[in-house]
Amino acid sequence: MRPQGLGIDILEIKRFNSFGKSRDNRFLLNNYSKREIDYCFSFKNPAPHLAGTFAAKEAVFKTLGRNDILFSLIEIRRNKNGKPEAWIKNRRQKSILISISHTAKIAAAIAIKL
Repeated sequence: MRPQGLGIDILEIKRFNSFGKSRDNRFLLNNYSKREIDYCFSFKNPAPHLAGTFAAKEAVFKTLGRNDILFSLIEIRRNKNGKPEAWIKNRRQKSILISISHTAKIAAAIAIKL
């Protein structure tokens, strides 16, 4: 099976440190779903998870190669095993595979559209 799209994004986690205390930040509300915010803030330090989720959303956006999908309509959900999945307009995108990783300083994500 030949991939139809590929996207990758890398972010510095420190850019997300300031969001660690408030879920009501305009940036978060404009770029993350409630489910994504709840997931990220379920951790003691939400910054790596916010950065990883944002990187995954950006990677999915790049994978699609289209401008007719709003960034805010892309949602990264985790299945019961914790594996990230791409959802667009509340529909799971089974043809898009995602991997997210982070160190103490960097978060990265890749998305492949099959």
